[in-house]
Amino acid sequence: MKAIETPAPPPAETPVPEVFVEAYHHHEGPPAIVSSEPEAGPAAPAAPAAPPLPDRPIAELLHPPPYTVFVDAGHGALDSGAGNGDLLEKDVNVDVATRLAPLLGASGYNVYLSRWGDYTLSPFPANTYENRRDEIQARVDVANSVHADILVSIHFNGGPKSARGLEVYYNPDRSFGQYNWTLADVARQGLVNHIRSAGYDVPDRGVKNDAGVCCNPANPHSWILGTNDGFRPSTMPGIIGEAMFISNDYEAQQLWRPEMRQTIAEGYKAGIDAYFGWLLPQVPPPPPPPPTPEPTPEPTASPTETPAPTPPPPTSTPTSTPSPSTSPSTTMPTPSAHRLPGPTPGST
Repeated sequence: MKAIETPAPPPAETPVPEVFVEAYHHHEGPPAIVSSEPEAGPAAPAAPAAPPLPDRPIAELLHPPPYTVFVDAGHGALDSGAGNGDLLEKDVNVDVATRLAPLLGASGYNVYLSRWGDYTLSPFPANTYENRRDEIQARVDVANSVHADILVSIHFNGGPKSARGLEVYYNPDRSFGQYNWTLADVARQGLVNHIRSAGYDVPDRGVKNDAGVCCNPANPHSWILGTNDGFRPSTMPGIIGEAMFISNDYEAQQLWRPEMRQTIAEGYKAGIDAYFGWLLPQVPPPPPPPPTPEPTPEPTASPTETPAPTPPPPTSTPTSTPSPSTSPSTTMPTPSAHRLPGPTPGST
């Protein structure tokens, strides 16, 4: 298996012609929201949104392990994502996510999943633009609340039947944009290497800017990685992985195979390991301990003083003091994956 290379800084972006433009990613909205209802006069002004959280300070990104990973299984419930017959993206996403979680937990990561089954975290009575946005906001809020070090959103692409391949999205327009790009690049390498080692020569479509990730120019970035107006942004490096096109018949056949879904989970794990392997040398060393003050010498006895008599030796042989037992080595407990609250009433 090909080793994951240490990423170099991304070159200055140059326009690269796309093979096609019809692909969609995770349904972040229509080109425009047009109502068929007649206008009923001006609507009441909406309540102001909470101010966006600041980007996470670089000092909080650079710390020694353990690290916390928030794994988002894209879509869920009425939002099925892309599909190909009976193979629905929402199901493949959660299958890969629940395979990835124990791999990460066994390596000492703290792991949180957005969902373990077919449900949402927010009320989801209909598959609308607003409900999808609010659901992604709920997931981002959880990732922020658990102070995740990275966010990995698992998806599979949709598009023309002929479209196939793997791509990973990142947001360059954050204070930690370089970390976003590095995470995306090593995840791309991990996925490509593992999928190819499993026998499928998946086309590598590269790392891509998530600006305009779908169809709504009002959103300059994807919700889950971005800083769109009225949205509380994630505060950690993150990516959206699109490991294959579920709309492509051949790649859909690959995704039906449990062993391929396991391979994809292992590819994400390799990328996550490579990211923190790249990050760890940047962590500043702990400050040196304060100097220990030298002990004050005790005063010596005066020459005129008579030294105290030495007590006679004991008449019985004392028993030897047992040596202290060796303390167990300090090992970090292996964190397990954390289960978030279950379905919200009305979310299915």
